Amino acid sequence: MIKLKNFTELNEQEIILVWQWRNNKKVNEFMHTKNFSIKEHKYFIDNLKQDETKKYFLVFKDNEAIGVIDFVNIKKESCYFGLYAKPDLRGVGQILMNEVKKYAFEILKIKILKAHVLKDNEKALKLYFKNDFQIEKEVENMFNIYLYNINEQKIQEPYSHPLGGGKNKFLPIF
Repeated sequence: MIKLKNFTELNEQEIILVWQWRNNKKVNEFMHTKNFSIKEHKYFIDNLKQDETKKYFLVFKDNEAIGVIDFVNIKKESCYFGLYAKPDLRGVGQILMNEVKKYAFEILKIKILKAHVLKDNEKALKLYFKNDFQIEKEVENMFNIYLYNINEQKIQEPYSHPLGGGKNKFLPIF
């Protein structure tokens, strides 16, 4: 069974565990912020209590902590996400991705899920493409990716079929 525990509800042992994971070279090699003190980590968690635009969760599978998922820049239509697994734990990427999509689309009820991914993070890119994410644009050493909520329809600009006819038809994007 999968359970999400909000960072604002973590006990001292869990706070230290997440801090250790986040400072692990295997985890932070693909992140902007590399190493930080336990004091900075606790300050970050305290600030989450007042910030409705960010949600961070420790993910448990059958009472074992397996990773972290987060949502930032949460708006009515969209948010950005991140995820990482417990160092040296294999085979949980899809579990974490499923929880990201479930929380974003069912709880936050957003329409577009977004992320910034370093181009050399091949494991993450493989996972995201497997889950139907698309590249929005390329910026220096990263891709901006997105996924539409399959339960929402987005209407494109008027579409004109290259073989003629069909002008002013709208195509739904799923």
